[in-house]
Amino acid sequence: MRLTMTLASTLIAAAAVLPMASVQAQQLVAPMVTSQSYQPGYSAWDGFYIGAQGSLIGMKSHEKNTTLAAEQLLGDIGGSAGVFAGYRYQLNDWLVLGVDGEVNNVATQFEYNGANYGALKWDAAVRATLGYPIANNVLAYGTVGYSWGRFDLSPHYGTADSAYTAGGWQLGLGVDMMVTQNLMARLNATWTHYGVNNVTRGGVADGTSEPSNSVVRAGLAWKF
Repeated sequence: MRLTMTLASTLIAAAAVLPMASVQAQQLVAPMVTSQSYQPGYSAWDGFYIGAQGSLIGMKSHEKNTTLAAEQLLGDIGGSAGVFAGYRYQLNDWLVLGVDGEVNNVATQFEYNGANYGALKWDAAVRATLGYPIANNVLAYGTVGYSWGRFDLSPHYGTADSAYTAGGWQLGLGVDMMVTQNLMARLNATWTHYGVNNVTRGGVADGTSEPSNSVVRAGLAWKF
């Protein structure tokens, strides 16, 4: 009988001590160390965004007209400033679809024999984007779209009707990063070819212009 009471007392004491030991063991476990950078959830890329950007532009154009001895390849490196906006939808953990558009004020100038030949004044584009999240807050993507540019060649031709608006296909690659839940940083590059365009002088066809450019952009956007 005495042995039975002793065993019962021991079991009761053990039952009381075990929960306290479990709590102390949990307290001894090292705390989880997490990165201090923003780590968004699954739907980090869903929604609209709008932002501003600056660009570095490498221009070239094949120019041919009655005043040139032969077809000339003109080039320039300039810059632009503009705005962009878009919408994205994340289908799953490895695919993000979207549409994107931009409008920019451009500062470039072609020169021929030391004189101003003409310039790209502004451009605009719409693009479809296909992205892959390489991290919770970093998206790598490719783009395909169409761009329009306003080219003013009146400094060389001498008439206002020598300006023209051209359009062409655009291809690109980029990386966007969510710095916070709403602030997005952007870096991308595109190549655009505007096709062969007829240029007039005083209403009469006088030559052709075939411009293209490579552009590197950096921007910041607010995601809604």
